[in-house]
Formats: sequence, structure tokens, C-alpha cells
Amino acid sequence: MTLQEKIDSMPYWYHKIELPDGITTPGWAPVDVDRYSIPEDLTGKRVLDIGAWDGFWTFEALKRGAKEVVAIDDFSDKLGSLENRNGWETFDLCKEALGYSNEVCSRTELSVYDISEEMLGRFDVVFFFGTIYHLKHPLLALEKISSICDGSIYIETASLDEFSPYRGGLNGGFNRNETVMEFYPNKEYGNNESNWWAPTLQCLGAMLAASGFNDIECWPLTETPSQLSECRGFASGTKNAETNPANHPDEVEAQVNGGIGEMKVAAVMSVPRLGFMDNNICTQQAMFALKIPLVSVQGAFWGQCLERGMQNLIDSGVDVILTIDYDTVFTKKDVEEILRLMYVNPDASAIIPVHRGRGTFPVLTSFKSISGQTRKDVPITELEGETSKVATGHFGLTAFRVKDLLDMPHPWFLGQPNNNNQWGPGRVDDDMYFWKKLERCKKTALLANRVTVGHLELMVNWPDESLLPVYQSTTDFHDKGKPDNVWK
Repeated sequence: MTLQEKIDSMPYWYHKIELPDGITTPGWAPVDVDRYSIPEDLTGKRVLDIGAWDGFWTFEALKRGAKEVVAIDDFSDKLGSLENRNGWETFDLCKEALGYSNEVCSRTELSVYDISEEMLGRFDVVFFFGTIYHLKHPLLALEKISSICDGSIYIETASLDEFSPYRGGLNGGFNRNETVMEFYPNKEYGNNESNWWAPTLQCLGAMLAASGFNDIECWPLTETPSQLSECRGFASGTKNAETNPANHPDEVEAQVNGGIGEMKVAAVMSVPRLGFMDNNICTQQAMFALKIPLVSVQGAFWGQCLERGMQNLIDSGVDVILTIDYDTVFTKKDVEEILRLMYVNPDASAIIPVHRGRGTFPVLTSFKSISGQTRKDVPITELEGETSKVATGHFGLTAFRVKDLLDMPHPWFLGQPNNNNQWGPGRVDDDMYFWKKLERCKKTALLANRVTVGHLELMVNWPDESLLPVYQSTTDFHDKGKPDNVWK
């Protein structure tokens, strides 16, 4: 039989493996090789591939220079419908076609619970893909792996972050950084009786830490899964970050090395007694996901509350404070980008996103000329870069560098009447007092030109003369009354 005929004779292929002469096995996994983030160079490494199936990752490790790969599988996963697994037939067929010897590529039928140094030796790298959720005792499995791993581990798993069969399926998962794992005694997950558990990525990371790994990062297959097969996640960790660091995807590296991981960040929000739930949802989703502590302060005097909250965070030892207004909406990516800009602009005291005021009020920032005069008309072309120097900003989602705040004498927020000692036009509000003091202390505020946050505003929905909607701001209603074309 030809190689192609041998491949075609196999009843099932899980992995899509490129073989010589342009032949590829008819499997479907892995979906996205790059998301696994295994090292490009495995030269000299001894690798363990747990749950090897047809051997894609075994052979991939060898292609990347591994000196030896040991593959194990107990063939317990039948995808919920396969009557019989092929055993090592498909693996052996590919191994022979690729020309690997037993010395560099061995395999054995073995349960992960039976792993031992006496049986397998020790390993520099462990692949644990598509397996942990098939195990009745996942934490025990991680402890077994940890006992023979001197370097890094890479995990791929079903993820509970975006899918829970108990909470409505897709989009019903636990995506607010909960440390949760669900148990499936029957076929609740994917109609597969061997799917015992699904962890959130936060839970998976905690389990890795409990098993003795460090430098742990977790990431999803996609931020917006559209079906169950896309509700997957990854994790990596290591025993020694200096000699055998764990890889992460580019965006995780940017997060770790671009501001969040190397700066201690906390957030403070001054909230009214009654606020917008939409803002609360945005805040919880972003802060929990990025592991940023959040404190809220409440009281009748906004500036006093915010200054008190900022001082408390400074005393806790943080490097950067994020201030959040109760009527701002934003995403996790907005927070990540603001913190990245804070990291790459070490001379900046504040990073301010683009944020409009309510109604027709313009963008909440101001520019000054070389002579120090406030500029009324700023061309859009000045916002083409990543950041622009500004004189004033807002506190909707703004990052402040603590070491620069410490150079500013108190009070930071203080309302001042106008020249007639009245609180009408010409007064200085608490927030403008802060920005003027920041400027007097010769600190630099930068507008994040590509980060936009929203301003929540109550609207009235009226029926017009055709009973179609007419939207009006509450301010406009109080100033002008109902729209002229409302239903009468």
C-alpha cells in the first residue's frame, strides 16, 4: 500500500499532520498552532507529550530541535462517539513516514496518574494539550507532571470562561475572572462522557501555581468564540523563569512586559449613591480580568473622596493609579493600552483617553500654545500620533504616576469661586484645580489619541408624530421642554 492508501485506511484522524511528498493527514486539529505558543527553538530539550493522539505535537517538537520526545496516551478519550481509538497506528504511521527513530521518538500507553521519574525520567518541556478536562483528578495530574518537570509546561483545555452547559451554553460562562471549575458526571459538556471538568482560565492558572509552577499566564483561543469548539484556553508556566522561561502569545507578552506586569496598578472610583450599572459592568470586567485592585469611595464632595481614595492607594505601595468616573464606559483593551502608554512614556505623569462631555460639550481636554495660552481650535492632524501633550484632562479612565503625585502639595482638589466670590462663570471646579496644580508642578499630561472611552448620558425616548422614536437629552428637555414633533 502507498502512504496515502495507508492514511485513507485509518477509520479516524484527529490531527492534521504534514508528511513527505505533499501528503497531509485528514484531521482537523490543532485549530491554530500559533495560539499554543510553544517555543520556536527546542534544541536540546527533552519533551513529554501527554495525550499525544496521532502525534502532531510530538513531531512538531522534533521539527523544532528537541533532542528527544516521549509521547504517552491512554486512549480514554473517544470524542463521545468513536467506538474504538486507533491506538498507536496513526502515530506509528506518521513517525515512520517522517523517519524518526525510537531513540528520539518513543511512545507508550500510560495514564498521566502513573507518570514517574523512574519510568520516564525528567523533562525540560511538557505538552498537556486537550487532556486535562478528560481527567477525573486534574489537580493530581498536574502534581504528577510537576514531579518530573524541570522546565516549562504548556496546556490547552476546554474553557469555562465563555461556555457553561449549566448557564445557557455559549456566552453563559464565567468571564469575570472567577476561579471556578464545573463538574460533568454524565455527558453535559459536548455530549462526551469523558469530559469530566472545565475550568476557567483563572482557575487553571491557580491550579498550576498550586502544583509548583511560576511565571504563569493564561489566554483564550479567541476573545469572541462563536461555537463550543472555540471555547478553548491555554496556559503556560515554568519551574525556572531564568533557565527555561515559559512562552506567551504576543499580546500577553505586551501585557506582561508593557506595563501591567511591571507596574503595581490599582484603581479608584468615586461613586454616587445611585449610579449606572453599565459603568459598573465595564469596571468589573476590566479590573478583574487584569487583576487590578479596585476601591470605591463615596461621599457628598467628589474631590475630597477621590483625593482620599488616591492617598489610600499610594499608601498601599502602588506605582500607578487609575481613576474611574461612575459615568464612563470602556473595555479591557482600553485599560491595557493606557497602561502600556504609561509604561513606554516614563516622563508622563498622566495618560488621558479621548472622552467627550455630555450633550454638545466638547472633548474633555485642553491644549496650550508655546506662550501658555489656551488654544481654542486644535487641528485634528495634531492627534495623528500615539499621544499629544495636553494641559487638562478628566478622571473618566485616567492613569496617574504615583511618584509624580507625591511631588504635588495637598489639597489636590479644591473648588474656588470666581473673582466676585460667586460660583457662576469663572469659578474653578475641583477637577480643573487639580490639572492647574499638576501643570504648576511642571508635570506632563498626555492624551492617548487612539484610546476612546464613552460618556454615559440619560436620554428620553419620545414617540413622534408617526410613533417613531425621537431621542432627547434630559438637559435639553429641562431647557426646552418636549420636542416639537412629539405625538399629540
